[in-house]
Amino acid sequence: MKDKLKDMLKISERDKKLLMLVMAVLIMALAYFFGYRNLSEQVDTLSAKKTKLETTQRDLKEKNNNKDKYIKDTMKFSQDYENLLDKYSAGSTQPNTIDYFNKTEAVTGAWVKNLSIAPTTVLYKFGQIASSNVGGTSGYTSNLMGNKTTVNISYEADYSQWKHFIKYINTFANKSTIDALSATYNDATGTISGTASISLYSVEGGKRTYKEPSFDVKTGKDNLFSSLKPAAN
Repeated sequence: MKDKLKDMLKISERDKKLLMLVMAVLIMALAYFFGYRNLSEQVDTLSAKKTKLETTQRDLKEKNNNKDKYIKDTMKFSQDYENLLDKYSAGSTQPNTIDYFNKTEAVTGAWVKNLSIAPTTVLYKFGQIASSNVGGTSGYTSNLMGNKTTVNISYEADYSQWKHFIKYINTFANKSTIDALSATYNDATGTISGTASISLYSVEGGKRTYKEPSFDVKTGKDNLFSSLKPAAN
């Protein structure tokens, strides 16, 4: 019985070679899936990192070669930026708007008979720009806001005052524009009257400081029914 079992367990040379071949193929397959493929993925990852670092290196090298130019340009652009901001008011309060038209009347001689001030609206938020850096990140942040206040007025002026009125608004130190204008000439009085829609622009926030204007507005008498001054206590 034992001899018969031994005969059954015997493996021919041909079967041995076949088993060895199968084992070799299996070992090669395992080596590929658990060795070569992982190694290949690591090589691809390192290659991508290398390419990114080489791009950054070229960018930094170019910046370093032109360092003096960039410093000079940055100083110029910073000054241009500040000069541009100076053309805009740092506040958009009602006293600021009233002061604007007080000055307009005083300088041009035109009479602003009445005005209505619309709520201030935000036109632009600074700091919302895409970076041009290789890394895609930017060190620029800002909480500055570009605002617009629209004022509708009715006015009256002679022809010379009317021309001065238009020029004054369009060339005012702080940015302002005439968005709409109507005018009617009165032959009998030689005056021009009409309405205008005027926008006042401001850039607020950041390190910009705003000081409320101080001015006196001409008003009527304390007592409409008497020209006498109140008695002293």
